Amino acid sequence: MKQKVYVSPSAVRGKGYSNRYFYMLKEHLSEFAQVLEADNAPCRAQSLRLLKHAFKADVFILSFVENIPFHKLGFLQYLITRFSLWIMRLRKRKLIFIYHNIHPYLGENWMTRSLMNLQLKHSCKVFTHSKQVADFARRQLSEMGEDTTKVQFFCHPVPDGVLPRKMEQPKRDVLIWGQILPYKGVREFVSSSSVQNSGLKVLVMGSCPDERLANGIKKAVEGHDNLTFENRRADFSEIEKAVVESRYVLFPYRPGSIASSGVLIDTVAMGGNPVGPNVGAFKDLAEEGVCLTYTDKPSMLELLKSDKQIDWDARKEFLSNNSWRSFASELLA
Repeated sequence: MKQKVYVSPSAVRGKGYSNRYFYMLKEHLSEFAQVLEADNAPCRAQSLRLLKHAFKADVFILSFVENIPFHKLGFLQYLITRFSLWIMRLRKRKLIFIYHNIHPYLGENWMTRSLMNLQLKHSCKVFTHSKQVADFARRQLSEMGEDTTKVQFFCHPVPDGVLPRKMEQPKRDVLIWGQILPYKGVREFVSSSSVQNSGLKVLVMGSCPDERLANGIKKAVEGHDNLTFENRRADFSEIEKAVVESRYVLFPYRPGSIASSGVLIDTVAMGGNPVGPNVGAFKDLAEEGVCLTYTDKPSMLELLKSDKQIDWDARKEFLSNNSWRSFASELLA
């Protein structure tokens, strides 16, 4: 009989583009195990789902649990999550922690640190999609006196059957896409006088749930014909078209804010030329030849005004070497 696996958080589709990470993960795990909630039913509270399945599953694959204290009724959900983790350990079930970012992208406090430490300490495996996060996790485990060999780096997988596409004659210089959140540094980028006066044609396309941030970006692009902000959630085909019509896809993330990115992987798969800071997964992919990186704002602008391209053959090899099936198999090995 196949072992029962629960993946947290649940994957819930909304309108337009949505992160496919958990859909793809569940789909490929189902080849090797019985995946609970494979239908991705809507989830109102991640902590309650954890508690429900704490009594059912044999293997728990956890992501972004550390963000739960920032959800509605955060302290109560934090307590429920801790109790759920205790039930899992009491039942002696396997915990697998996918450690995405060094710092939780919704913020950090004593509750987030507590949940991060619990996952690190009690997981039998810790997977990262960034060498930087893997090194950080090993240092944390070493300070706890725990086994550091359970940390494994696995490059963020890409969808099967995705073929790279050659760039069309670009309609714009820079595309920034995906959900617009403070740590992504979009407002800082479009507010910069060096960008506003650079002549670079820039499109920012993505929904911004933070009204204050959205208004700041709108104000920054006003009066600049080369800068456009579309505050909406575009569908996948529209994003794919925008990617191949852009000279570069930019990730102007704040330093230390993020180490891996699903949007980065999708950009590579769609045939785009990603540009990001020389850290985390951006640095890892640059070593593979499928991402261009910068060290500071001057080097970013210099790169965006150039005609550099990522390596076409390297892109093909990267797509073939990092499948979801391989990742799913490695998780349960």
